[in-house]
Amino acid sequence: MTLHYFRHIALTLELFAVVAQSANLNYSGEAITTRFWDCCKPSCGWAGKAQFSSPVVSCTADDKPTDFSAGTGCNGGSAFQCSNQQPWAINDTVSYGFAGVYIIPELTHGGIEDAWCCACYQLDFTSEPLIGKSMIVQASNTAYDISTANRFSLAIPGGNTTSQNACAQQYGVAQSVFGDNMSGVSSTDDCLKLPEDLRAGCRWRFDWFQDASFPSANFRRVVCPAELTAITTCIRNDDKQLAGKTSSARSLTSTTSSTMAVITAILLSIISI
Repeated sequence: MTLHYFRHIALTLELFAVVAQSANLNYSGEAITTRFWDCCKPSCGWAGKAQFSSPVVSCTADDKPTDFSAGTGCNGGSAFQCSNQQPWAINDTVSYGFAGVYIIPELTHGGIEDAWCCACYQLDFTSEPLIGKSMIVQASNTAYDISTANRFSLAIPGGNTTSQNACAQQYGVAQSVFGDNMSGVSSTDDCLKLPEDLRAGCRWRFDWFQDASFPSANFRRVVCPAELTAITTCIRNDDKQLAGKTSSARSLTSTTSSTMAVITAILLSIISI
C-alpha cells in the first residue's frame, strides 16, 4: 500500500516538473499590430534561426519553393515570400495567417528570433472594429523596427509596401500596384490590380479584418495548427513540449487533490510510528 502511495507522489512531482520546464514557452501579453507585404524572403526562412524542423519556405519569382540558402529578393537574391503565406478566414470570428514578430526580451527570457521564429500565437483583438475576433498566426518573419513593445506585423498582400521593389521583381509589375509606400492599397477595388494569387488575402483585409487600422490585441503562444505549418514547412521542436504542457496541466489538476490526500495519510502514518 505504501508503494502505491509513493507512486502517486512520484507522478505528481513528475507532472509538476513538466509544467515548470514548459513555463518559459507560455509567454503572453499585450501587443500592437501592423501590416506588411514586401515580398522579401521571410527572416525565419534562414537556417539556424531557431530549433525547428526546417526554415520557413521561400519561393522563386514564379512562386515555386526554393533552396533555403537562396538570398532575399530585397537584396538582389532570388528568394521571395510565397504567395500562400497570406491570411484567410476560418469563420466570422477566427482567421489564420502569418506575421513578422517582435516580443520584448523580458517575456522571452532574453530570447529574440530563436524564441519566436515559427512559433504560433493567438491574437485576441482588443480594439474596434475587431473586438470579439481572433487570429492564430505563425511567426514567419521578424519586426525589429519597433523594439519597445510586443508587435505582430500581419502579412497581408497590399497591406503595406516599401521602397525595396521586391514585389515588382517577383511579379514583373510596377511596384505601385502594391499601393503607396508604408500604407499599401486603399480599397477592395485596388486588390484587383494585384497578381491573382494575392487577391484573396488583399480582400481579407477589407472584409474579415474590416480595414482595421493597427488594432491592439492580447496574445499568447499556442501549438501551431497543421494548416499553418503545412504552408511554411516549419515546426518548432518545442511545440511538442508546449502540447505536452497542456495535457500535463490537465492531468495535474485531476490528480493533485487525491495525491495530496495520499501524502497526508503517509505523513500521519509516519507521525504515529
